[in-house]
Amino acid sequence: MLRIVFSLTLLTAGLLGPLPAFAHEEEGRDRVGFQVEAVREVENDWAVARLTALEEGRDVAVVAASVNRTMASALARAKDERGIEAVTGSYSTQPVYDKRRIVSWRAFQELRLMTSDVEALSALVGDLQGMGLTLSGIEFSVAKETRRSLEDELISEALTAFQARAQGIAGTMGRKGWSLVVLSIGQQGHPRNLQFRQEGRVSSMSAVAPPAFESGSSEVRIVVDGTIEIE
Repeated sequence: MLRIVFSLTLLTAGLLGPLPAFAHEEEGRDRVGFQVEAVREVENDWAVARLTALEEGRDVAVVAASVNRTMASALARAKDERGIEAVTGSYSTQPVYDKRRIVSWRAFQELRLMTSDVEALSALVGDLQGMGLTLSGIEFSVAKETRRSLEDELISEALTAFQARAQGIAGTMGRKGWSLVVLSIGQQGHPRNLQFRQEGRVSSMSAVAPPAFESGSSEVRIVVDGTIEIE
């Protein structure tokens, strides 16, 4: 889908009052600024899940050791799953206070799982939840390779639309042609985030049904913004 956003700024002496400094470089020349967009909806084909190993207790060494064991087991299980990349994230140990007195310690470490196989990811997350980890969130997006290829197509579409719009402006104003003054190309697109909150603790190695994920789609957008000089 190609969406044209037309925002025209006519920089002509006598019509809009004082010109910006750059417009005075060529007195008597008319400059027009406008923008076009090329937009496409595409299925998400990449997912990143975040899980956390969390433990709390009075003995900080025991708490840390428990988190370390849980994460080591989780990493070993994740590495058995082909097509899923597993990396550890932030690790923190914090005191828990009651009226300015430390009553316990809380330690946690994050595990990130990255893959294009949502079905395999769902099964793995279910297994890791059964091992005591909690699912804190999952992000669906367009894979880098897919996005790069799509952006190349959209840039071509947007530039073609820009040229057609420029020619149309010149013709409508009774001019013979146009020349480019400045041009910028930018891309936009936002991943889809799902946040999860797990109530209570799951006992170690208990059976947990795999969560249901729907990857959805993302909007990839290329914006071409430029100024032309009509002749």
